[in-house]
Amino acid sequence: MKKYIRSLVDTYEEQLKEIRHHLHENPELSFEEYKTAQYIREALTQMGISLQEGITGTSTVGILKGAEPGPCIAFRADIDALPVNESNDLPYKSKIPGIMHACGHDTHTACLLVFAKILSSHKELVKGTVKFIFQAAEEKLPGGAKALCADGAMKDVDMVLGFHCSSSFPLGTVAVCRGATSAAIGVYEIKIQGKGGHGSSPHNAKNPVPVACMVGSALNQILAEKKNPTEGGVFTVSYMNGGQYPNIITDTVTMGGNVRTLNNELISRVFDSIRSISRGICEGYGLTCDVTTTLGYPATINVDEYTDAIMETAVQMEYAAVEKPTTLGGEDFAYYLLEKPGAYFHVGMADPERPITSSPHHNCNFQLDERGLRIGLEMELALYLKLTKQM
Repeated sequence: MKKYIRSLVDTYEEQLKEIRHHLHENPELSFEEYKTAQYIREALTQMGISLQEGITGTSTVGILKGAEPGPCIAFRADIDALPVNESNDLPYKSKIPGIMHACGHDTHTACLLVFAKILSSHKELVKGTVKFIFQAAEEKLPGGAKALCADGAMKDVDMVLGFHCSSSFPLGTVAVCRGATSAAIGVYEIKIQGKGGHGSSPHNAKNPVPVACMVGSALNQILAEKKNPTEGGVFTVSYMNGGQYPNIITDTVTMGGNVRTLNNELISRVFDSIRSISRGICEGYGLTCDVTTTLGYPATINVDEYTDAIMETAVQMEYAAVEKPTTLGGEDFAYYLLEKPGAYFHVGMADPERPITSSPHHNCNFQLDERGLRIGLEMELALYLKLTKQM
């Protein structure tokens, strides 16, 4: 089966690169992927793949049904680019000033489109139903996955899978994390209201600056008390703004930051503590405060069964299967995993002999070794055959 998969991918490899180059040249920002969505929808329609109705915005869900019974398996690719001005001198360099596929979403989209092309051209491989999810706006809150789930993209799905290209792993590596692979992200802001006055008469004022310092110090203790010490998590006071002149006591201070945990339930308890601690300290000094908390993406928590399937598939395809360290970055694939079981993995696309391919994501010099494109496609195809018991 490995030889068969590779022979299929050989047939489509040039088309895979062509699609990726087209997408790279024509990037669009989150929630503004109009031409990208049109390109995807036209391609799916030409393949004879139906489009799920009721999907809002610039996301697209293609549906392919087989003649034989089987599970409904969803594969996801994100389609948005970033507000980055590309510095690379490439024949397919971005044509749009200030916008670049600096995270590799063009790679994900190209792989999923060609994966759809292969299955639509080889219907004998389709057991049950395949959903091809082309998701808008992974890079910008509230993200496109949440709306897709609300629109019913996960309806009737049995399992969901996705991958991200990676400049952190060498070509030929497939990395997957057991359990939480990315963090739940929370953002908070506190506006402390005091009473302004002259620096010579502090007794006639209610200075919010020292109170804000006490609030910040107290907030930094939350995770130490709420978090299991074996779990990862960070709490950051990132800014504190208030006052400008040495002889003027300001009347307000605004402060805020972010919190990241690997536990979706923990972050709500942290938010509760932010509110109660801030208000308690402020009230003790005769001040008031307004607290705003915003949940970004939940934690992405892989299911062991599918983590094992990814590792086994990588070995069968003769790639280096490694356990990926957990990171505290965010990824809205988490929303799909709150709905249905599955896993998210990474495909190494860095060439050790070309240091530029190890440039960090979201960077104006971001490049990938395009030999990794076929590895992503092979993994999608092999995983599908494995999960439908054809491999």
